Amino acid sequence: MDFSLFKKGINDIVKEEITNTIAYHILGEPLLYPNIFEALEYVKSKGLRNDLTTNGSMLTIDRAKRIVEGNLIDKLNISVETINEKEHECRGSDISFESYYGGILDAVRYINKSGSKTNIELCLMNTFSKKYFDIDKNMRVVVDKDGFKKKLVPFIIDVYKAIDKKVTYDTVETLMNKINLQRPGLIRLEDNLTVYIQLLADWGNAFTAKTVHPCKHGCCGYALTNVGILNSGEVTICCVDYDGKTSLGNIHKNSLGEILSAGRAGKILDGFNKMNVVDPYCQRCFGSTNKTKALFKGLLSIYLFKVLNFQPANVKEINLE
Repeated sequence: MDFSLFKKGINDIVKEEITNTIAYHILGEPLLYPNIFEALEYVKSKGLRNDLTTNGSMLTIDRAKRIVEGNLIDKLNISVETINEKEHECRGSDISFESYYGGILDAVRYINKSGSKTNIELCLMNTFSKKYFDIDKNMRVVVDKDGFKKKLVPFIIDVYKAIDKKVTYDTVETLMNKINLQRPGLIRLEDNLTVYIQLLADWGNAFTAKTVHPCKHGCCGYALTNVGILNSGEVTICCVDYDGKTSLGNIHKNSLGEILSAGRAGKILDGFNKMNVVDPYCQRCFGSTNKTKALFKGLLSIYLFKVLNFQPANVKEINLE
């Protein structure tokens, strides 16, 4: 994104009081952005919060120092892609597992020991849920809950070692029995350090070439609460849409507030309030290659967001402090 466009978006947000938090993730690595630190500084100068998500591959000690010294990030989400050498090999990365995994633990150690107020959230993908989605690529990941738990225990122990704290294997293993892997979960290791267990999803059926049967009835708590601005200036209804299929407008032409208050955004929200999926992209997101599964996904979304009033930020927390 051109930096002048970035500043324009931030200025719109401040002037129109749209949100107090800026997040840096739409299926991309923010630490690749040449102006990332300039962007973080600009956002902080406007009195807003920075919430940055990275896969950790570029989270060097030098970058960690800049984050700490400038007090630039309020929440640092590290999506830990692989936590053992076997899975790392499957990704075909040019970075060795030792460099990748060790680099993340080193950065966590540095930020934790610095006394920084940055909240670190280590995000792990619970891949057992892959069986519920249509993803064409053979991902070669664990698809059973017990296998995932066996991976998670040594990871938590490694994180504790990185911050010079001791915990027994039995203590962590006992904790695993309290975690419901059918839903997202949060394990608090320290005040500013958590492990977030996120279910694997399919990014709105983005990774299958099969015919997807649309779902026309459902409800979504993410639509227009996690708005995306792409590098072209296109505004999307959520961060899942990384290529602008749900574009509501462009901040080159209108302010963000004008775009979000326009008719199309209102129709989408009104539809979800009435349990109708209006936008074709949303219909595909809710849909499935199986008609019965598409219907089930729609009913499940209504149960989650209407009956249980589930909010994306409200995740059950377990303490290991």
